[in-house]
Amino acid sequence: MNKNTKILVSVILILVLISAIAIMMNRDNAAAKKELNDNAVFILMDNGEEIASYNMTEIQAIGETDFTATLDTSTTDPEDFQYTGVLMKSIFEHAGISLEGREAVIVSAVDGYTVAVPMDKFMADDNVYLAYKKEGELIGTREEGGKGPYQMIISKDQFSQFWCKYAISADIQ
Repeated sequence: MNKNTKILVSVILILVLISAIAIMMNRDNAAAKKELNDNAVFILMDNGEEIASYNMTEIQAIGETDFTATLDTSTTDPEDFQYTGVLMKSIFEHAGISLEGREAVIVSAVDGYTVAVPMDKFMADDNVYLAYKKEGELIGTREEGGKGPYQMIISKDQFSQFWCKYAISADIQ
């Protein structure tokens, strides 16, 4: 083997090792997220620090409500659906997290997707919900063919482009 081949093989081995380590580290993180999803736990954070977690029964007790939102995807025509959920600002208030002087709420999903909701939208009346039922039925987990157990829905979002299915946490910034 010449010198260039040895260097190339060394670089490839180092990259494979780094990839393997990253996969192993992410596996633990993915397992924790899956457990949260399977147990229907939703986490509230304040600038990255976990403040509270709620299961579905606890979220429902905060004050569930039915609301209508228009689902409009790239493959379907707009259609109104009846959802059941809790205003997200009510969940933060229940946890004693101040909403004053904040800029946004970052909602994260089990699959890594995140949505930043500006505070004006977040604080608007009857707008940002943590939903768990659609048309009276539980939204269901990804494994069950659903979009939950929780889905963050902005009811006044005309094109439903800022919704977050498989939601597991919200971090106020």
